[in-house]
Order: sequence, then C-alpha cells, then structure tokens
Amino acid sequence: MGIKLIASDLDGTLLTDQKTLSYETKRALDMAARRGIYFVPATGRSFKAVPDIIKELPGVEYIITANGGALYSVSSGKRIYQRLLEAASVEKALEAERSEKTVLEVFIDGEPYSEEAYVKAPMDYGATEYGAEYVRRTRIPVKNIVSFALKHKSELDSMAFVCKDAEERQRLRFYLESQVPEIYVTSSVPHLLEIGHKDAGKGNTLLYLLKKLGISPEEAMAFGDADNDSSMISAVKYGVAMENGSPACKKAAVFLTKSNQKDGVARAIFHFLGKENGR
Repeated sequence: MGIKLIASDLDGTLLTDQKTLSYETKRALDMAARRGIYFVPATGRSFKAVPDIIKELPGVEYIITANGGALYSVSSGKRIYQRLLEAASVEKALEAERSEKTVLEVFIDGEPYSEEAYVKAPMDYGATEYGAEYVRRTRIPVKNIVSFALKHKSELDSMAFVCKDAEERQRLRFYLESQVPEIYVTSSVPHLLEIGHKDAGKGNTLLYLLKKLGISPEEAMAFGDADNDSSMISAVKYGVAMENGSPACKKAAVFLTKSNQKDGVARAIFHFLGKENGR
C-alpha cells in the first residue's frame, strides 16, 4: 500500500529554526500533492496561530490543533472534531497553578488566553525574544486567568503551564499525572507542560481523521520532534522522528531523519515516495 497521507508537526520539524519553509521542503510537499497525498499539519498552536504559508500549502485540507484537542477544515475555517477537558479536570489542575504560582494558558475554541501581565511582558517570565513576540501576537490577555478558567471550565480545549525551571516542571508533572483525572500530559517545548482530554492528543485525532478519509494507519506517515508528537508517530506505519527530536519522540518512531535545519522532512518524503533528491 502506498502513502496516502502525511502529517507533520510544525516547530522543530517542518519549519526551520527561523520559522520558514525551506526550498527542499516546499519541493517535497509539491511532489506529494501532485500524487494526491493529503498533507496534515499537526500542532500545539491554535488554528488562528497557524501561519498562512502552512494553510496555503498544496494538499492541506485539514489541520490538527491544540495538541490534538481539535481538528479544523481549512476551507471553512471551522472545527470539525474536538475533545474538551472535563470540568473536574480543569478544577483539579487549577490547584496546581495556585500552589506553584506558575503562568497558565487556556484554550477555548482554538483561542489562547493568558494572564495580562504575562502577555504584556513575556520575557519577564523566561520567554525568548521570538517566544515573547509570539505570545504578544497570539495570546488574549485576561486580568485573572484562574477566575476566567473556572468560569469557562466546560469549554476548554487544553491548558498549558509555563514552567520557570526543570524542578517546577517535574513537580507539576507529578501532580498532574497523579492527581488530575481524565487527562494526558505532554510537552511541545521544554518550558511548557500541556494537558488535554485523555482521548485527545495528536495520535488519536489523526486516527479519527484517517478513519474519516478511509485511509488506514499503514498508509500514513507522521513527522515530529517533541514529546507531544509521540502518539502521532506511533499511530502510523511510517513514524519518523527528527534528528533534533526528544528521547521520547525518537523512542516512538520507527524511522529517524535529519534535523529540521537539514531538510529532514523533505529527505524522508523523497526517500519513501521513491524519488531521492540526489543528496
């Protein structure tokens, strides 16, 4: 059976560290599209935060967002699948925020909300220059994020905790995994801990889309670099981790490709579709 769908994480995988698409990556995706292969971006971002250059790629009809919390149709811009957090899970997770005083982000219908002070000055909370620009551009500020989350506890796609250091991250992870019901815990970047419904995740949402399209996991390929990509990579026959990937991501993969800075996605697509690019 040939490959009929390719799913890929964005940051650290499809995109370079400069947040661009390389020439080789564009060429590989063009080739896949000409063969009628679906290309499905799968990201922790909200739908609105996915760059237009991704939405406009050939073969892109669907996008998995919020670490698998939602699936969107690109043509309509509307959500066609979702798994919301349970209200009880939100209440219990907020106890961690109160005890640790960590920065909290919550997602509702793909829109990210966070504390006003954090949105105004992300670098005061450890964000990089690029990360700070991204937070200011994409996060909707609210005066009290805990009160806001409680008010909307039955509407949350996912939650994210911005950790100050590895010790806080470890404490939070232990609490979330041991005390909060009906969730999975993952991480797209080292300073974040993200939670969603236990039946969400990139892997489960990708499997839902494959079933909807009549494509088997044996006919699908997935790329990723972080812990939150592991479920997606292990869900399909052609699970590919990036050279720059996390240990958990690499463990979930069957194949390893070059880094995002060395056209890793393009190299693997050319290889598996039977058209090496000569490098």
